[in-house]
Amino acid sequence: MKRTQYFLFAGFVLVAMLFSNLNAMADDWDQKTVFTINQPVSVPGHVVLPAGTYVIKRVNAMTPVVQVLNKSETKVYATVFPVPDYDASASDHPIFTFQEMPEGSPVALKTWHYAGRQTGYEFIVDSK
Repeated sequence: MKRTQYFLFAGFVLVAMLFSNLNAMADDWDQKTVFTINQPVSVPGHVVLPAGTYVIKRVNAMTPVVQVLNKSETKVYATVFPVPDYDASASDHPIFTFQEMPEGSPVALKTWHYAGRQTGYEFIVDSK
């Protein structure tokens, strides 16, 4: 009887370990990043985000489609298909770059690199 209990316990521990690893990876696939801006920023799709806190993340693991959402992830401001942007130095924190726009226009989101990744996302900026 003790041997059966041992195998059941070992099986439970193994399953628990497998599910804990799946959860850890699930947090990384969408590259969810919470960011705060202190001035208006233009994002693709002719959307201007006012100063505030937002979420940027991949929509799924199979395509590089990215969404910009409000902090609570209840409103989508933009859904974008960016191009890959390679940076040889992977930073341990997210990196955003911005492009200056014509006078009177807010800066535009140019690139986003998720922490620890060399390949990020470049957003096509319409400077008109």
